[in-house]
Amino acid sequence: MSNRCVLITGAVRNSGLGMARKFLKEGWTVVITSRNAEDAQRKAEELTEEFGTACYGFDYDPAHADSSAAALFEKLEINGIELDCVICNAANFGRFMNPLTVTAEAWSEVLMTNVVGYFLPARLAAQQMIKTQKAKQGTIIFIGSVNYKDALPERSAYVASKGAIRSMTKALALDLGQYGIRVNCIAPGPIWTERYDEMGADEAERRRKLVPLQTITTAENMGQIAWFLANEASQNMTGSVLMVDGGMDCLISGGY
Repeated sequence: MSNRCVLITGAVRNSGLGMARKFLKEGWTVVITSRNAEDAQRKAEELTEEFGTACYGFDYDPAHADSSAAALFEKLEINGIELDCVICNAANFGRFMNPLTVTAEAWSEVLMTNVVGYFLPARLAAQQMIKTQKAKQGTIIFIGSVNYKDALPERSAYVASKGAIRSMTKALALDLGQYGIRVNCIAPGPIWTERYDEMGADEAERRRKLVPLQTITTAENMGQIAWFLANEASQNMTGSVLMVDGGMDCLISGGY
């Protein structure tokens, strides 16, 4: 069994939960977060019982990362939790933001959540890894999107944030490389989430057929990719972006 530990933000459902389940299956201690402390703790208790491996659940609000990230890491310290990996996954999807009418507050909250809300826990994790002498095996994984390079209508804040995540991956890989900490990014295309269950079978099937492989990334797929980036199989990878999109990036035009 592994004695390593991973922190995954936004992991009580969907792809975050898929990543948590993969690491627990491999024997890692896992810390999951949600904006709601009770949801995080409840899910952590369920996962601990299911896998027989320690899982902790704490609240973290990336929209208020300046205070919330510090509070989260104080809880880690109180519980004696030392990280080997942090996966920044919690996001604001910034849908239906008409650029002519969206408020500055709503637009900037997407950037705060998806960029600052990634940077601060990544920085705190890196500081802790250096302090605990885990930097040489330490990894930071950002969950980006294929939309760092391809736009979506009425989602300018989201697209801008994913571009920033891509650039931040490279910048932090450069800055933290001297310590041995690796920084990589997963850029998924469509992921099967609760939204697909809600949209109905016909619409989900229509979207599936638009993907060159005619498959939609699952939470389990995301867990496998994150696991690869956190382990020795990817030991000489840093500053990289892994496209996990079923071939959507190969299309000349969108339409998805």
